[in-house]
Amino acid sequence: MTLEELENICMEIISKAGESRAQIYCALDLYLKGDCKAAREKIEETDVYLQEAHDVQFTKLMAYQLNGGEIPFQLLILHAMDLLMIVSSERDMLRHVVLAKCKE
Repeated sequence: MTLEELENICMEIISKAGESRAQIYCALDLYLKGDCKAAREKIEETDVYLQEAHDVQFTKLMAYQLNGGEIPFQLLILHAMDLLMIVSSERDMLRHVVLAKCKE
């Protein structure tokens, strides 16, 4: 894998995770306005982008490495993985709060 290929993969993860994060904050705004139904729907939308980011991580990075490919060190990959982990955590936290407070 070339450095350019790795950078493109990282940017794909960052882009998908970033879109998921934007949707999470939209869901939070909806929840804070008292619209529980819309907040829950928006949280479900975040799952699509988050799953896409995870798919890229596993199919283009982890599977590649498991098959013997070498991935060059790049700080961008640390940022991509960090963002993906943070977004997953934020989504899980918001889902927990919304489901606990909005039992409709």
